[in-house]
Amino acid sequence: MILKKISLPVNSKKSSKRTKKEAPLCIRMEGSYLVETAVAFPFFAGFMAVLLFFFQVLTVQLEVGNALFKAGRELSVAACKEDCKVGILTAKGLMMKNMPKESAAQYFVRGGKAGISLGKSDLSGNYIYLQADYQMGILFGLFGNQKIHMTQKVKCRKWTGESKTEDGEDADEIVYMTLNGSVYHKSRDCTYLKPSVKTADGSSILKLRNADGGKYYACSKCMKNKKLNNITVFITEYGNRYHSKKDCSKIKRTVLTVRLSHVKDKRACSKCGKE
Repeated sequence: MILKKISLPVNSKKSSKRTKKEAPLCIRMEGSYLVETAVAFPFFAGFMAVLLFFFQVLTVQLEVGNALFKAGRELSVAACKEDCKVGILTAKGLMMKNMPKESAAQYFVRGGKAGISLGKSDLSGNYIYLQADYQMGILFGLFGNQKIHMTQKVKCRKWTGESKTEDGEDADEIVYMTLNGSVYHKSRDCTYLKPSVKTADGSSILKLRNADGGKYYACSKCMKNKKLNNITVFITEYGNRYHSKKDCSKIKRTVLTVRLSHVKDKRACSKCGKE
């Protein structure tokens, strides 16, 4: 009995059909990426446009604010001269002079630099109020003629000397205070404003008392996670904190000069604020 090897014919139609069915699958996958990119790109481009517009607004505000502040300072000095007339046109000229030559406002403000209006400013009285009003287009005109209105203000006191009442008394007294202080001081040399810093042994600080009889406590800024053994601390006569650094910001104080009428919820210093 002779066995013969029988080779079955390959169904070429089925293989061709399978090839035809598999090829479009890859094409569909690549095409889906293109569709997703086409859908996502406008959102990405819009986000970048909004971000760029935001930085343009900040740049224009910075330029206008600086120019307005410098113009107010120059006007306050000019007001001390009797023959100098201070007006809106003068303020506008000083503001334009103090803006940079390659100003962003020239390109992004409606009307350029000349489109910045100071019409609502007030130069009468002892103070100079400068108000700059201008308009900026939204997103490079993508939404038609839509625009936003911007307003920036500056207030400066004229250098015209002290204001006095009919009796010759000061109409508004000058007082002194710190940034976070709860009291105001009538003397710039008050010891609360100029504390005398002394050194002390850390191991004995808990037994020491300040000029008011109060205890000293650890500074919340420079004494974190520090032990008192074998260290030198810094204290003040009227303070109630001890510090590991002599130049700690809690010891150094920024003194502000303000008018008494501007002090609303502050009380007078118990040492220098007495009548």
